[in-house]
Amino acid sequence: MQTKLHYIYDPLCGWCYAAESLLEAAMASGSSLYELELHAGGLFQRMHIPADKRDMIRQSDARIAQMTGQVFGPAYLNGLLDNPHTIFDSLQPIAAILAAEKLQKNHAPFMLKAIQHAHYRDGKPIVHVDVLTDVAETIGLDRHEFAMAYEEILSGPIQHHIDDTLRLMHYAGVNGFPAFVLQKGDRLEKLEHTQYYGQPEAFRDLLTDKLVMPGA
Repeated sequence: MQTKLHYIYDPLCGWCYAAESLLEAAMASGSSLYELELHAGGLFQRMHIPADKRDMIRQSDARIAQMTGQVFGPAYLNGLLDNPHTIFDSLQPIAAILAAEKLQKNHAPFMLKAIQHAHYRDGKPIVHVDVLTDVAETIGLDRHEFAMAYEEILSGPIQHHIDDTLRLMHYAGVNGFPAFVLQKGDRLEKLEHTQYYGQPEAFRDLLTDKLVMPGA
C-alpha cells in the first residue's frame, strides 16, 4: 500500500517557517516509511500589505520566535516587513522551489528552507529572480540551469501545481497553512501538528506511531 506524507505550505507563511523543524523531523524519519511530497499554495499574489496587517504579522512572528526559537532578523523586521512598498508574492518563491525539485529530486525542502531564511532572517526580496538564483546556488544548483527551469515553471506549470494543492486541501479537509496530511492508499488523514511547534522529536514520534501502529 502506497504511503505518503504531504506537506502543504506557502513560502511566505510565518507558521510554515515555524514548522521548519517539524518538516526536518519528517524528512529525517520518513525515508524508509513514506514518500514526502511538498505542495505549495498561493497565499499572496502581488500585493502590498496594509499597516494593520503588517502589525498582525509582526505580533505573530514574535509568538513564533518565542515558541520555536526561529530567528526573525532586523533586515526583515525593520526592512521588508516595515516597508509599505514591499511586494509580497508567493508565486516567485514557489516557482523557485519547483525548479529546484525539477533539477534535483528531493531538493524542494532544502530550497524552501533557504528561501525562508533569505526572507525572514536576511530580509532579502524573494520576489526577484536574481535573489532566488543566489539562493539556489547556496544549495548547490547551477545558476544558468536554475534560471531556465524557473522561467519555464513560472510561465505555466506553477498554476497547475497550485490548483492541485487546493484540490488536495479540499479533499483532506485542510483550510490553512501549514498542514501535514498522511496518505495510506486512498485514505487521507490530516495530522494535528500545532501542539508540536518547537518539539520536533515529539512530532517524529507521532509520525512513527501513525505508521507502525496497527489500524493507525
